[in-house]
Formats: sequence, structure tokens, C-alpha cells
Amino acid sequence: MVFRILMYCCLLLASATVVYGFTPEEVEIFQVQGELLKKYGPDMDFYKFLKLPQLRDSTSKEIVKNLRRLSKKYHPDRNKKYKKLYEKLNIISNILSDHSRRKTYDYYLRNGFPDYNYSKGGFFFKRVQPKTGVLALFIFIAASIIHYVLLRLQNSSNKKRIENFIKQCKDNDDTNGLGERMLTFKQYEDADPKEILVSLGDVYVLESDGKKTLISTKDVPDPTIFDTIFFKLPLFFWRSTVTRLFSKSEPVKEGRVEAEASDESGSVSTADNGQKKIKKRKKNTPTTSREKLVLPSGETAYSRKKR
Repeated sequence: MVFRILMYCCLLLASATVVYGFTPEEVEIFQVQGELLKKYGPDMDFYKFLKLPQLRDSTSKEIVKNLRRLSKKYHPDRNKKYKKLYEKLNIISNILSDHSRRKTYDYYLRNGFPDYNYSKGGFFFKRVQPKTGVLALFIFIAASIIHYVLLRLQNSSNKKRIENFIKQCKDNDDTNGLGERMLTFKQYEDADPKEILVSLGDVYVLESDGKKTLISTKDVPDPTIFDTIFFKLPLFFWRSTVTRLFSKSEPVKEGRVEAEASDESGSVSTADNGQKKIKKRKKNTPTTSREKLVLPSGETAYSRKKR
């Protein structure tokens, strides 16, 4: 149950996304700035586009006055080919002459403008997008914290259940903690009954060998951070991968097979001509028709009986 809840929490954390909301005024600023950068290069901004003498130090009155000066040259009534250019000059001048919108533009000009991507729903900041590794680490740490909280809750529930069981046993003790009382406990209907002994206020369970085991919440260890997946999961992967790669079976010593075989069929000796011969066992020594062979892995194999 705990791990199921933990899995759901991990999925919620993994699917969580940060949504950035921009006002219509900000979107308008981003669009105009993007058009300027696309046409005139990365160094272009509103102040340079208006050709303001004081650039960022220009006042609102100076910006309005500068627009009137540019209108004499780029007004569409004088030349229709400057229609789009004049519209852009007018929009930028209105933005910079407004104190609130100018403050917004200066902020993004100083800290950077967001990028635009239609598939991602509009404007977004690349610099605030965490890398996959950082995001995975964040989810892993968050899941470990949730796991620890769940372990604490489970531990508290187990202790409370044991305390309730002890209380029920004491309630059935008619000696008031001054003697001994035998009780029978069945965990469920078809289970084998267990004998419970209430002795001098303590509750014991009687084992099959006659030993008494004290029932107490002290036997339930409190969880630590080392019981969370932050430590358990890496340790599991370490044991299941690296440890198995370096653990090899012990090499079989030479002559082990020959020694085992000679124990079964007889001792090995050398004749005068240098050839080996096998001495048969005595009649009173038990023999077997199956040959024994020790494999390199340490296991023992027998040959089939001859028919």
C-alpha cells in the first residue's frame, strides 16, 4: 500500500509542469522585440530603433517629440511604402512613453526576453527549464521525502495496532495484573489458534517450543532516512549489477575430479611400465555403478547406470 501511494506521488511529480503566464502587454512587447531582432539583428532594441539621442535616458516627452520628428519623414500620407514602419514606430513610442510598459520592457531588456515556440504554447524561458538530470534528481529527492513520511505513518499505525492488542489482552485479564491468565488468539477464522499469556501486566505469546515472547512496541524499530528509496534503490542496483559482475565462483583445484573419481572406483597407482592402473576396492567396501563428477561450479553430477 505504501509503495502504491509512493508510485502515484512520483507520477504526479513527474507530470507536473511549470506554467508561465504573460499579460497581453508583455506579449505585445515580446512580439515587437522579436520582429526587430529578426530583421535588424540581436543588438537592436526599441531605443535604437527610434534613434533616440539619449537612448535609455530619454524621457517620455523626448520620446513623443522624437515620434513627431520621424512622422515628417515616415508618415504613410507622405509615402505609402513606410506604412508598416510607421505603425511599428508608433507602437514602440507608445510603449516607451507609458511608464508602466516602459518599466516592463526595461526589465526584460536587462534580464532577457523569452523565446517563442508554437508547439509549447507560446513564449517560454529557456534558462529556467531544468535539465533532465536535475529534474530527475529533484523528483527522486521529493519521492524519498514522501517515502520517509509514509514509513513514519506506517510505523505509527503498527505501534498503535500492537498497543490496542495489548490493551484488549489486559482487559480480559481477571487477575488485574497480579497473576497469570491464558488466552487464545486467532488472527482469522481458519487460522491456527495461538496461546497468549498475560503475566503480571505483561503480554506474552507462547511459541511452539514453549518459549515466551514479550509483545511490546519496543520491538518495532523506528524508520530512518536509510530505509528510504534514496538509499535503498541505489543499493539495490549496486547489488544486482556491479556486485554480480565481480563475484565469480571459486576455481576448482586440480586433481579434485580425479580424487573424487578415485574415491568411488578405487585408488590410482603407477605400474612398472609407467602406465596407470586402478586398484579395485575390496569386496567388503561398498561400490556403486554410477560415476561421480564434480563440476567447476562445485555441483556434483552422476553418470547414468549402464543397462
